[in-house]
This record gives sequence, C-alpha cells and structure tokens, in this order.
Amino acid sequence: MHAQPAARGETSAARRPLSRGCAGLSIGLIVALLLLLAGVAVFAAWLLLDVALEPYEGRIYPNVYVSDIDLGGLTAEEAASRLDAVAARYEGATFVLRDGERTWSIPWSEMGISLDVEGTVQQALAVGRADSDWRTVLEIFFGRHEVAPLFRVDPEAARAALERLAHEVSVPPVDASLRLEGGQLIPVPGRAGRALDVEATLETIVDTVTRLGPEREVSLTFHSVPPRIADAGPALAEAEAILSRSLTLSAYDVLTDETFTWTLGREEIAGWLQVEPAGEEREIQVGIDPQAVRQTLAALAAGMGGERGFRLEEAVPSVIDALQAGGGVVQLYVTHPTRTYTVQAGDRLTTIAAQFGMPPGLIAEANPGVDLDRLWVGQQLTIPSQDVLTPYIPVPGKRIVVNIAEQRMRVYENDQLLYEWPVSTGISSSPTYRGVFQVLAKEENAYASQWDLWMPYFLAIYRAGGDVYNGIHALPILSNGQRLWEGLLGSPASYGCIILGVEEAEILYNWAEIGVVVIIE
Repeated sequence: MHAQPAARGETSAARRPLSRGCAGLSIGLIVALLLLLAGVAVFAAWLLLDVALEPYEGRIYPNVYVSDIDLGGLTAEEAASRLDAVAARYEGATFVLRDGERTWSIPWSEMGISLDVEGTVQQALAVGRADSDWRTVLEIFFGRHEVAPLFRVDPEAARAALERLAHEVSVPPVDASLRLEGGQLIPVPGRAGRALDVEATLETIVDTVTRLGPEREVSLTFHSVPPRIADAGPALAEAEAILSRSLTLSAYDVLTDETFTWTLGREEIAGWLQVEPAGEEREIQVGIDPQAVRQTLAALAAGMGGERGFRLEEAVPSVIDALQAGGGVVQLYVTHPTRTYTVQAGDRLTTIAAQFGMPPGLIAEANPGVDLDRLWVGQQLTIPSQDVLTPYIPVPGKRIVVNIAEQRMRVYENDQLLYEWPVSTGISSSPTYRGVFQVLAKEENAYASQWDLWMPYFLAIYRAGGDVYNGIHALPILSNGQRLWEGLLGSPASYGCIILGVEEAEILYNWAEIGVVVIIE
C-alpha cells in the first residue's frame, strides 16, 4: 500500500533530466537555425550588394547630386563634362572682402577663384565607397546624396588682386610735423599707419574658399606701419631759425613790362617745413617740402592772370636753395602760353608775325603742313609762346631798345639812359623783325656762311628760322677784309641784323649779358 507513492516519486525524479535535455536541444537547434538564416541573409545581402554595385564599377553611384545636377552612373570624365554647367552658373560671381564696415565685391575671375571640377568629381565618386554596407546601398539607391562643390584659388591672381586693393586700403604713417598756431610753432606727434598684409590675407582666402566655399566673406589682414619720426620736438630750434629768414620772390614779364614781387612771411614758409631723418650724428632735421613750395608758387602764378606761370622745375629748387642759404631775393621766370590766331581778311604771314612780334620762320615751324602763302579766312594758326624768344630769366635793370623808324639804339641801366647810338637795321627784302627778344648768345667774331662775312662782337637776339640767328654786331667784314656798309649807319642796310660802329659794338658786347632784354620797335 506504501510502495506505490514511492514508485511514482522515483518515476517523476527520473523524467526531469530528460525534459531539460529536450529543451536545451530545442534552443540550440533554434540558435543554429537562426545563425544559418543570418548567414544566408548576409550572403544574400552580400550577393545583392555585389550585384547592385557591379554596374557602377568606375562610375558614380546613383542619386549623387552636385548643385542639383545628377551625376549618378557617370564616369569621372562624363561627370566633369556635366559639371561645366555648374561652372557656368558662377560667371559674374563676386567674392567679398571686408574691412570693418567697408566691403569690396571682386569678380571671381580677378581673384582666380574657380570650380574645382576634378576635386568635386572625386568627392562624388567617393560617396558610398568608404563603407559600402547594405545600409549605404539602401541609402544610395533609395535616397539622395548631395555633394557640395569644391573650389580652388589661383594664388598669383588673388595676390595681384590684393596688391591692387592695397593702394586703396593701406594707410601711410604720418611723420611728426610742426604746425604754426598763433605765430608759434607747435610739434605735432607722428601717427602709425597700416599696410595690407597680402600674404596673410591670401592664406585666409585660400583656406576659406577651399574649405567653406567662396560665399563666405574674408576680412582683410593688416600690419601696423610706424612713422619714421614720432616726435618733432627736437627740431623746433632749427625750424625757428629758418622762419626768421626773409624771402622775396620777384618776376618780370617781358611782354607786359610788369614786375611782380612777393615777400613771404612765417605763415607761408611754415607750411613748407617738414621734419625728416638726418644723418648718423642727428636723428632728425628740418627740410623744405618741394611739393608745398610748388603749391605756393602755383597759387602766386595764378594771381598774375593771362595763363602765365613759372617754370616750376627750376623755380622750386631755386626758392629752396635761397631759403636754406639764409633768404634773400629769388628771380622767377614768367612763362607764357602758346596762342591760337584765326586768320582775318587781308592777313599775310608778315602782318601776323608783326602783330605778335614773332619771326615768320618760327610761326612756319609751329604750323607744319600749312601753306602760309595761301591763308584763308577762318584758318587757325598756332603762334609759339613768347618763351621761345626769351628763354632766360631777364637780367634785372638792363635793357636794349632799337627803334627801326629812327634807326637808333638806346641802352638803359636801372631805368637810366646809358648809351644812344645810330644803327643800321635790315633792308626791306630782309627786314629786322619787331618784338621782345633777349641776348641769347655772345660770339666775339661770328661767321655768316650765307653771305661769307664776319660779324665782330656778335650778340644773337632771335632765331629767324632754321639755324639762322639775327643779332647785333659791328660793321661786318667781307672775306677780302673790306668793311661792309661803312658810312651807312643811320639807315637800313643789313640782311636783318642790327649794325653798330666797331667801338660801340665792343662797348655793348662787354656790357651785355646773356638774358638782357632787347626790344625792337
């Protein structure tokens, strides 16, 4: 009666291990099946991937775009050709450079910026190839992949563009200077400037364009430029010494017989002073700014009117030299403009020449190609400047006046009549021309090959044309030793020159200097 429960208990205990073994076998079988399925899936995926990607060997995977242009399935060469359309979109595009609130939009062509077609194509080819798993395949085949275009910069073109811009954006340093305030010189400290750092800015441009694209602005990079002279204080004493000097400018107009005189004071001269580096013994010195002197002289010349001026290329250094030497009087040359004349009824070359006091030969030279023997009313002729006849600064206080009608010469010094002599001027077929002239050259015994005669104590006063000069001289001597025109003084006799007696010609020759004004009336 008690044996049966025990037997049931034994039977139950014996069956438990068998039940656990069956469960373990089932789980293992499931795992094995799952692994097998996974392997099959992996193999199938690999096969699918291989099959799907096989047509794209050496080609861009599908659904790869650059700026909305589909490059899928194209070779590198085909993609590069298609990207020409992208490059065309950037024609006229500009690259922005910034300096604070100021900006400059510079065309890409000037900056050397262009689409990097080769680099962009390689970027497109690389899509999906770095990690070609099934997820990537799905993304490529069923999605869209946008590749940002790459750009490049031609450094030489960009550098040239920056160097052009440098002139506009760079600020030169300002040296210390001296300023006149209330009659007193005040030192003005120097200021640092700045210069465009072309290479640093270029490096930023290349980095920005190649990494982020040319749509980004780039700020210009500068470096500071210190002034040569920071403090002008040590130059005050030297500047005061210069301002204490007296300087007078004088100019005589030979045409109008006007004399202009300007006495410059501290105000004008102070504006000329500049502090500049000195030699090894001194750090700074006071110099005179030629440009400031030029501006002052130009203003004075404008005040004379009549388009008159000064020969600034010689006037500026003359003024500076005089001031540096202690001051004094500086003679300036008055220039005159070239004139234009409109031919009137009845005009001939000789009458026009007489009107302007200009030898006909010089008018002919100024109008090449014009038939001066056949003038017509309304014709425009160029009349040379008076400066052609009087190229030297006039000798102050000396003047020679020849009156053709009277056949007399009068010599003046300091407005006093010094000599008066009879002369012989040119005959009607070879006249002496009226006008304002100068002693241009001196030759103790000049030879006239045209007439084979010698001209003692020759003073050249104007060029009649070509290499022929008319002048003042003693009675000429023929090659046989004979004095020509002896006894004819006081009446026209020459071929255009002004003839004096031998003694008178020698006196005048020794008295006259180059630049003495000669008036023939």
